[in-house]
Amino acid sequence: MKYILLLFASFFFSCTSKEEILQQQYSVEGMALYQTHCENCHQADGAGLRNLYPSIQKTQLSPEALACLMRYGKKGNGYMPANAKLQALDIAELVTYMREKWGNKKQVFPTDSAKIALQNCR
Repeated sequence: MKYILLLFASFFFSCTSKEEILQQQYSVEGMALYQTHCENCHQADGAGLRNLYPSIQKTQLSPEALACLMRYGKKGNGYMPANAKLQALDIAELVTYMREKWGNKKQVFPTDSAKIALQNCR
């Protein structure tokens, strides 16, 4: 009986909320997407490569602006290629990962917010 109580107590105190699970899921998926789509230019630590690729460690861009930049890129000074293959979920996961890693914000950027941002780009 003692072991059952210990098992129950450890289960009870180790429970994670749905929001925390979603945050962790988005962050892990975002990290994988970052490694695939962003790391070659912006580097693993987000520092970039001097004047060639900007640092994203202390970006002041809003999540919505990041979503537009990831999908549609930027031409001219500070060129960044577009990535039309990224879907709203991918972008939401990337932004969530980036905000957690470099913005000290453990907050999910919801997929619905990414969809709205992408509709309002341009």
